[in-house]
Amino acid sequence: MTGEIPDEILHAFVDGELAADESERLIARVRDDASLAARVCELRNLRSMVRTAYAEPPLPARRVDRSSRTWRAGLAAAVAVLAIGVAAGWMLRGLDGAPDALHLARIVAPAGQGKVLLHLDSAEPERMQTALDAAERLLDEAERQGRATQVEIVANSQGIGLLRAGVSPHVARIAQLHARHVNLQFVACGQTIARLAGEGDRVVLLPAVRTAPTAVGEIVDRLQQGWTYVRI
Repeated sequence: MTGEIPDEILHAFVDGELAADESERLIARVRDDASLAARVCELRNLRSMVRTAYAEPPLPARRVDRSSRTWRAGLAAAVAVLAIGVAAGWMLRGLDGAPDALHLARIVAPAGQGKVLLHLDSAEPERMQTALDAAERLLDEAERQGRATQVEIVANSQGIGLLRAGVSPHVARIAQLHARHVNLQFVACGQTIARLAGEGDRVVLLPAVRTAPTAVGEIVDRLQQGWTYVRI
């Protein structure tokens, strides 16, 4: 496999649709070509974010055709903004376990220009820990350097457990971080909360947490405002 790799080939690779021999040749190219590896990572992250948009079942909609059209148009716009965010910003995710918080904070701080959104959709203890560690390191480093930095942790799907009273293993630390850093926000996905409520699971959030209608909407808003997005 030589020459420029077309996007359709990379999409097929990311979706697992290439033949085994083609995949092996492409993997060999990726190992030796940093720019190609970056393109593959961007496509993987975009695919993952689009899947996140569908991860939560939509709330019951009014039986109005106009609402349906508006929802579809909104989703299309969201996907377009996410694609722009992938192309223009940092879309990071550890492929083998949780990313190292220190490394994450160091590489995101210069790119973030003072605004970093950390997205958690997993209940894995390592990822919960990493989200809090990265937020703390980013803010502590900003304070030492006299920079104004805003950090937001948005949680949906299983990641919302980090922000739930009676569920989160980090209640004391979240309260401490919230008290220490006025520029740190914790945001829970309202759609996840509604889904859990529909399943009979009442969600009580920690005092430091605010609710957004959807995690995807929050991410899109922040991307439009110039924030750097990092998926933990």
